[in-house]
Amino acid sequence: MSGRSDVVIIGAGISGLAAAYNLSKAGKTVQVIEARNRIGGRAWTDDSFGFPVELGCMAIHGYNEGNPALGYAKAFGLETKRLPASPGRLFTKDGLVDAALTEKLRTNLSSAMAYMNTVTSESSLSDTSVANVLLSPSSPLFTGLSESEKPNAVALARAAEIGWGIPLEEVSAYWSRWASRVAFSAGSDGVIVGGYGKLVEAFRDKAEETGKASFTLNARVTKVIQTDDNEVQIHTSDGKIFFGRAALSTIPLGTMKTLPNYFFNPPLPTHKTSAISRTAVGVLEKLGLLYDSLWWDSSAGPFTILLETGTLLALPISSSPPCLHVLVPYGLAGLSADKIHDILSHAISPETTVPQPNKVVSSRWKDDELSLGATSSPVRAGDGRSPLDFAELARPVWGGVLGFAGEATELDHRGSVPGAILSGEREGRRVQALLDRKEIV
Repeated sequence: MSGRSDVVIIGAGISGLAAAYNLSKAGKTVQVIEARNRIGGRAWTDDSFGFPVELGCMAIHGYNEGNPALGYAKAFGLETKRLPASPGRLFTKDGLVDAALTEKLRTNLSSAMAYMNTVTSESSLSDTSVANVLLSPSSPLFTGLSESEKPNAVALARAAEIGWGIPLEEVSAYWSRWASRVAFSAGSDGVIVGGYGKLVEAFRDKAEETGKASFTLNARVTKVIQTDDNEVQIHTSDGKIFFGRAALSTIPLGTMKTLPNYFFNPPLPTHKTSAISRTAVGVLEKLGLLYDSLWWDSSAGPFTILLETGTLLALPISSSPPCLHVLVPYGLAGLSADKIHDILSHAISPETTVPQPNKVVSSRWKDDELSLGATSSPVRAGDGRSPLDFAELARPVWGGVLGFAGEATELDHRGSVPGAILSGEREGRRVQALLDRKEIV
């Protein structure tokens, strides 16, 4: 058995780390339990190429618009930089899309998104998908395009599936723009020099420096129990038991969907399990392709490849040695790295012989039992779903002693690093206030 802490946190991803840092800084004793042999969760920076390749969290979206990741990075003394804005180039599987058509496709897509926003603001279309509006024959998406050009317009519209993780046919048209005015996805972009792994380690180091935080890795939680004296008992697969005056679960939504009924005792209320069932987890994989020689225009990029089954996004992140960072949406996630290389090389450089990559790194979030997907997805059409499902995922149980954090619990920032950070801060404040009230009583 382990000692008693003020708070036991399940999961050392960004939300758990943010909560641990803030709670320990406030003087609370914190025990973090992590099933992996590393911290960070879906923030995973691979350094095997000799430079960072992000296989999970990637950019600081909203770099100048208040993204809290930048605030922590600066506070921890990490180096960051803003990325230059570049729309990049469009390609089909057979080569470059000319400039005039590229401009037409992008203009049409902007008009089609505005059209969808207008339509959905005038009537409730919660049961109608984005595809039914955006891809309808009357959509501005297809204005002035020939029949042979229209598939390219559809493919460009499907670029939204990269971030959403599910097909346009599943996303609610009515709720699709729910958080667009408050989320950090628009505006400027930046990065943490060295990758998100630097922020992850800084969170842990700063928490441990308080003398209040402890981390246990390679410990998979098997049971969470509310005790008779309204505290929490956490069991792990290696037979250890951790005790806390309160607990915080940051288990990803995909994994939450698979937990047995006995995992939480007493069981979670029906309104929470229903929300878990109604919300979706998207698929997005990332891979790094390292080459011996540069075969693309080093001044170009990013490269958007328009395909029938999905849209690939390839970002050149190094020219010496040459490396492409590729975002692979759900429709292409089953393809091998060799096949993705073939698609990229034929699209970007169809007239030349392109070398095979000599090294590959890739994520497997869809099949990783500790995530079972990339992040939560936008509200799906039908079945009474709404953004309130994300609010329900955040609600504590057991009189407040068991809380929930993670990107899927942030109503306005789901599917993002800010969502993870803000949820950790939110629960840190709530649990701190709860424990302070208990001490007064």
